[in-house]
Amino acid sequence: MDNSEYYSLRDKVTKELSNQVRYVPIEERKDTGVLPVELLSSISHGKFQFNWRGVDVMKDPLDLAIVQQLLWELKPRTVIEFGAYKGGSALWTADMLKMFGCKSRVISVDIDLSLLDPEAKKSTDVEFIEGDLMQVKTIFPVEFLKTLEHPWFLVEDCHVNLEGILEHFDHFTEPGDYICVEDTNPLIPGVIGQGLIKELGYTFWGPEKLNDLKNFFSGRSQRYMVDQRYTDMFGYNATWNMNGFLKRM
Repeated sequence: MDNSEYYSLRDKVTKELSNQVRYVPIEERKDTGVLPVELLSSISHGKFQFNWRGVDVMKDPLDLAIVQQLLWELKPRTVIEFGAYKGGSALWTADMLKMFGCKSRVISVDIDLSLLDPEAKKSTDVEFIEGDLMQVKTIFPVEFLKTLEHPWFLVEDCHVNLEGILEHFDHFTEPGDYICVEDTNPLIPGVIGQGLIKELGYTFWGPEKLNDLKNFFSGRSQRYMVDQRYTDMFGYNATWNMNGFLKRM
């Protein structure tokens, strides 16, 4: 393939993307995806082994690719991650943004920071906050949120008080901000390690978190829309985060 063919392919990709409807209300999205259980299980085999700088990240390759592209496009000034675990995800995010030349503030909160890996602890690019997200207004008071520069990239991965967290931050988001609600795909493994450790078998995560997502964003279609460029990058809802990439309009 010579250079002219590459340019032609690039033009076709650009035209294809421009013809697609990018932002839609969550009510217009189906609660289905193209990834079958067998493939989700197989991908999980690698997901639960993947680390960044030796720190567990707990993210699949599809969403790592999607999020890095979103970060490049958005270039957020503030990232808030709800759920830190060992800190690998926050560390990866901060490193991506630093590599992109973004001056971003990365904050990660968890109820128990004793699990943080030493590599994450020594990072000067991530602020880790210990606190109970059931008391989200105490952790993120109004005056503090008003100091955080936009655009924001909010990542919900704590699996508690989803609607309460979104309700609190909804008052402070601005057009252009993004919210990513993780693990909304009902078919992903319900127990950490399933797909990697055969003895654990495989049970479904279930629809509870997806339903919470829909409950909050339904009726807010003029305020938040699903970004189909990201949810469907590898196929319809080919992501752990089914209908979970939303832009504040």
